[in-house]
Amino acid sequence: MSVGQRALSMLAIALACSALALAGADSGGHAAATLNLHRVRWRDITLPGAACDATRPIQLHNGEALVTPIPSRWAADIFRPKDGVTVGAGLPIYGDLLGGRADVAAINVSCNNGSGTADGALLYSLVIFRARGQHLSVVGVIKPLVQPPEVPATLIGISIHRGSITANEAFYGPEEATCCSTGRATTTWAY
Repeated sequence: MSVGQRALSMLAIALACSALALAGADSGGHAAATLNLHRVRWRDITLPGAACDATRPIQLHNGEALVTPIPSRWAADIFRPKDGVTVGAGLPIYGDLLGGRADVAAINVSCNNGSGTADGALLYSLVIFRARGQHLSVVGVIKPLVQPPEVPATLIGISIHRGSITANEAFYGPEEATCCSTGRATTTWAY
């Protein structure tokens, strides 16, 4: 192979490598990075409205928000001191749902009437997020399947496994409205 042919071969290899590098880059020529879920400011994210039966997304500020108008599901409730559903969000629970280490984050959401007591809870839910490029994407919203009328909101906890989420519910019966949850339900959500 002549010097000219070697130079052309090296140029072809260099161009092929450049093309491969650009295939994994954004339009600015920078390597496309995936958002690190452990670095998200979870207390200031936007939740889907479904987390509290709202008609539009819920923007958190320091882990809290007020949903107005009050969703029709709770129109008969008494709301104090504000005329809206108070939303609170906890810290994330990370898990391997999609087959990568800690590839999703679940946020506990509390929807309440603002009374400041346990019986003011209207709904507990969990929102499952994943990273899509540099943005959060909602995988789903998990709500209790059992919620008897006229009793406190069903408590829900989850465990995340590859390909599924197990939801454990603890609910109250009419005779337990002031004491303890004795009803239990377990549901597995497949991804």
